[in-house]
Amino acid sequence: MDIQNHYYGHSAALARYAGLTSIRHIDGLVQHGWTVASPTLVHFADFARLRSSARRFVWSHTSRGWSPREDPFPTTAIGAPYLYLRECLGDHLASSDISPDAQAVAFPVHDTRLVKLSKDEDAFARQLEEAEGPSIVCLHPEDLDDPEKLRAWTRYGHTVVSAGSRRDPEFLGRVLGLIRSARRVVSNLLSTAVVYAAAEGTDTAVYGPEVSVGALGSSVSIRTRELWPEFHETASRDARKQIALAELGSSHLLDPADLREVLGWNRHSTGPFLSYWMGAPVRKAGTVLGLIERPQGALDAGSGTSPWTFLRHPLSHLPGRLPRLPRYDASPPPPLIPRSHT
Repeated sequence: MDIQNHYYGHSAALARYAGLTSIRHIDGLVQHGWTVASPTLVHFADFARLRSSARRFVWSHTSRGWSPREDPFPTTAIGAPYLYLRECLGDHLASSDISPDAQAVAFPVHDTRLVKLSKDEDAFARQLEEAEGPSIVCLHPEDLDDPEKLRAWTRYGHTVVSAGSRRDPEFLGRVLGLIRSARRVVSNLLSTAVVYAAAEGTDTAVYGPEVSVGALGSSVSIRTRELWPEFHETASRDARKQIALAELGSSHLLDPADLREVLGWNRHSTGPFLSYWMGAPVRKAGTVLGLIERPQGALDAGSGTSPWTFLRHPLSHLPGRLPRLPRYDASPPPPLIPRSHT
């Protein structure tokens, strides 16, 4: 229904688990990252109205950050695509097999074209080197485009890698592989990759200078420390693992047939196709340009951003051909090495 369904390899993971031979349009919206509040107000705020058969698919109804009973929109919990990909790949490169001298892997929180973060990249890079030694740093594509940010990491001896563009169907597989090969996963804000790592039983750490997220300021980092203190204080791996599995919705995972049913993949309809190519882009543009109001309570980190920021990169917000389903077998794909770092 919308391009966000295909971010970070999520539709690819779901299609693979469901037994499809290609990625298809989804009749609804799929949560595309771990959130500290309701995904309907974070990820789906541009879509207060959906076609009658479409659903809002969230990862979990057992997150500490929000209650489905108090949410303004109905949601269907299906579990995180990461968990489905993990089911497909089994325990290859399980974190318990990692040697003690393996490197730490850092996933710094990233900017987007619409939302800019206030964070001290150089200070975090230095602190990471002091605490973990030279590490592997997985940068988001938007940050890789900034030469100064790249130099901030390499000057302290870190190796910069990438999981690919956000529409790369192998993105999630590369993240899974990095997490399973890591001695510890580190970030400067409790975020999706840290929750994934905790679910694997990999050691995690959250530290670094304060991060301010666009119009939301420091409220996000404050909320994560209040609601998930185990990730900011000393806690056992098992305790963090159980919390992470609840956040990712492990109890909501569906079997392949049921997953095909809820996503609309067991029937043929032009509705999701038309919404993907025409309905969703028009509605999102109208919302960003202020022509359509977001629902009350929407958490928009890009609030106050000039519409020209949206129009400056119009193609990044438009739909394109659906990605191909990756054909790798048991092993996760390796991370990408940026050309400027080779």
